[in-house]
Amino acid sequence: MFYFGHAETIIPLFDAFGLYHDHEPLSADIFDSPSLAEARKFRTSAFAPFSANLALVLYDCGGTSTGKARTNVVDRLSGGDKFVGNISAASSRYFVQLLINERPAKFTSALCGQSICSYSELREFYSPYIDRCRFHQKCMIHTEV
Repeated sequence: MFYFGHAETIIPLFDAFGLYHDHEPLSADIFDSPSLAEARKFRTSAFAPFSANLALVLYDCGGTSTGKARTNVVDRLSGGDKFVGNISAASSRYFVQLLINERPAKFTSALCGQSICSYSELREFYSPYIDRCRFHQKCMIHTEV
């Protein structure tokens, strides 16, 4: 599925995913020190350029029966030895990879801190957002008879 929007819609989505949060709140005096200003994570010009995008890729690793086989599947998906996954502790067969502007990005460390997390962990972590949403009420199409 594809959904489209503007920077004003994708930046709050990045925030909901816990991305690009700085340790210190952004304030005007940070620009007194160029090194502090350059080190900040919240830089919309870097993560929300024209045509910015976020992708969540769902992988079904259900055909394997051992943890080693799952790790091998995810290693191949992530480019070999460059990836350090969160697969050994996962209990489900579904995994989700986070991509920002077509590049792997890490989920917040409060979740798994990796680019690929188990769907069950992701679902549990974001359940306050998911369970509060009344999608069918908000997105109901009214038709006149």
